[in-house]
Amino acid sequence: MSDKKQSDVKQPGWLCKVWLWVKRWWLPIAILLITSTGLACALSIPQQVFETPSNLNDRDTSTSQNPGTPDNKETSHAIQSPSNSNNRDAPVLLAQSNLRLAFLYITGGAIAVVGLIETFRKNNNEKLKNDQDKEKNDREHLRQVRADRRERYAKAVEQLGDEKAPIRMGGVYTLVGLVDEWLEDESIDKYEDRLKEGQVIINNLCAYIRSPFTLASHYDELDEDIPTSDGIYKDNQQEFYADKATLESEADVRLSIIKEIHDRLQDPEENTPGTWSEFEYNFSGSRFFYSVDLTNSYYTKSVNFSGSTYKGEANFSHSTYQGEANFSHSTYQGWANFSHSTYQGWANFSDSTYQGWANFSDSTYKDEANFSGSTYENKEKKVLFSTSDSPSIYEGKADFSHSTYQGWADFSHSTYQGWADFSGSTYKDEANFSGSTYKDEANFSGSTYEGWADFRGSTYEKDVNFSSYVPRSTYDRANFSGSTYKGKAEFSDSTYQGWADFRYSTYEGWADFRGSTYKGWVYFRDSTYEGWADFTDSTYKGEANFTDSTYEGWADFRGSTYKGWADFRGSTYKGWAYFSRSTYKGWADFRGSTYKNETDFSGSIFYQETYFGEDRYSNSSSCFTNHAPQFYDKKKRKNTLFGSHNNDFTVDIDKGYPIDLDSKGIPLNCKFLTSEQKEYLADKFREIEKINNKLREVKDLKEKAELSEKLRDLNNELHKWREEATTVNVEDVAAEDTES
Repeated sequence: MSDKKQSDVKQPGWLCKVWLWVKRWWLPIAILLITSTGLACALSIPQQVFETPSNLNDRDTSTSQNPGTPDNKETSHAIQSPSNSNNRDAPVLLAQSNLRLAFLYITGGAIAVVGLIETFRKNNNEKLKNDQDKEKNDREHLRQVRADRRERYAKAVEQLGDEKAPIRMGGVYTLVGLVDEWLEDESIDKYEDRLKEGQVIINNLCAYIRSPFTLASHYDELDEDIPTSDGIYKDNQQEFYADKATLESEADVRLSIIKEIHDRLQDPEENTPGTWSEFEYNFSGSRFFYSVDLTNSYYTKSVNFSGSTYKGEANFSHSTYQGEANFSHSTYQGWANFSHSTYQGWANFSDSTYQGWANFSDSTYKDEANFSGSTYENKEKKVLFSTSDSPSIYEGKADFSHSTYQGWADFSHSTYQGWADFSGSTYKDEANFSGSTYKDEANFSGSTYEGWADFRGSTYEKDVNFSSYVPRSTYDRANFSGSTYKGKAEFSDSTYQGWADFRYSTYEGWADFRGSTYKGWVYFRDSTYEGWADFTDSTYKGEANFTDSTYEGWADFRGSTYKGWADFRGSTYKGWAYFSRSTYKGWADFRGSTYKNETDFSGSIFYQETYFGEDRYSNSSSCFTNHAPQFYDKKKRKNTLFGSHNNDFTVDIDKGYPIDLDSKGIPLNCKFLTSEQKEYLADKFREIEKINNKLREVKDLKEKAELSEKLRDLNNELHKWREEATTVNVEDVAAEDTES
């Protein structure tokens, strides 16, 4: 160091030097001072406190040298006595001695206390130094331990890339052990920091599962006991068995990772997190060429299995997902089990393919559940989302739209608290939605049901859409009986290839069945419509049964075609009832009904018998309480045509209005069908029936579309013809006015 730099260094002052000297020599100095003070006190203070007789004699001697009084003489005489002098010295000397001893004891005690203080100071300093040394050693030890862990981690990761399966397996167990060590390391105060260290290793284990394995692409072949006759190993058995063994050994390595993770994802107590539950897991894009068992697992953070392929069984049942659970865009070649699980975050199963049995029953989805765009390919296996014994609950939006089910699909006894979307789906076999509750809107529109569609006993608290003009739905056989609709119920523009059952239902809002086609029998009997009931422009090819129903609002059946028996018996219409502009090819039975408002039959064609009177089933005729029924609409110039002479227009005139008949026994201003008109209708009905039969046989979609278009044209032509046939000419109206 240069002289300039030395001069710049601040030297300690004299006070600092004195303090350092005192700090070093304070104990000897303190002892010397205490000893000196104690000795001085012991020697001087006792004599001053307790005077000895010798001192008194000295003072008496001085007094005797100046005699003057008799008293002095007596005193002088007394002092001169030896016995008196000795008696007076003893107590004084003893007191002086005791006081000296006391000072000496106090001095010794003070020295001892100072010694103890110094000893305590030295011990404390030594302990502090030892603690500091221990802390330093502990820090060094921890540093070495963590360095060792990182070294073992690096080596284990390197082992995962080894060609030999046992070495890869060793790397797996080393990494698993390291995760446990990090989590148990109490020297890391924050548990989040321990999780961060463990998450790094978890990411490596997940990355290994995600990593491709070339031989996995030949799993279907290598899973066999011997080479297949048309496979790549057909001429090389030795290579087949070698590759088979390699694939199996790699499967064991990956299974060990899954097992070690699985063992730590659930506490022994049911539905409680395990030691590894707080990690995030990303298995996206994995190819599982081995069975996956992750049952009874508990995830507190997100888990991602999207884009994965499962060659064997996949079991995720009885699990809890607190974060997002992503299983989308996956393929399951074996059975997939997700039953008895709870999803507190978003659950995504969309755009997946299930080639075997799939089970999602008895599960709870507290957030959105997305199953849209999925395909369930196995015709022999069921897919279970909910059953009567194991119902599921969807608290958020449930999206099952645009899916295809080759086998039986069971959604029965489900509860949907959010929006439920099943639109645009195809069901090749039975679809069971019975006994379910929908607390928000539900959408089933644009779907095709080729098997039995069962919606019995369900409750819809808000609007529900089963079909609309776009998109339409098609049913083979459909059962909606015993259901309650509190909002709008939309079934418009639907096609029912087989029977359709809507019995014993309650519609509190608008019931919309417009523009639908029923090719088998359809039952709407014993139902209650509190709002508008709209059945306009529909076609019924089999029996149509609307008996024993109650219509609180409008009941609209206009513009419809009934090719079978149309049965409206025993019903009550409190609002307007419209049966106009319709064609009834079979019997039309209105017996035993009560019409409390306007009723319109004008512009219709009754090809066969029409009944309003009593029969063996009804105890009373129909009754029009407030308005006479209208068969002829003068303003619109529409009358009604009848094909049979055996009609019964008897009604209860004691409680209501009659049906006024002309001399031919039909309502006034109405007519019978001519033979030409009957022949025309018969030809059209035969042509329509022929196309319908062909539609059931044709498989080609293009040809089916052409036939459907031709059928629509025929129906439109028939409706147009009916409009013309029931329209009264202006000349006829003028003639009627003249007669009246």
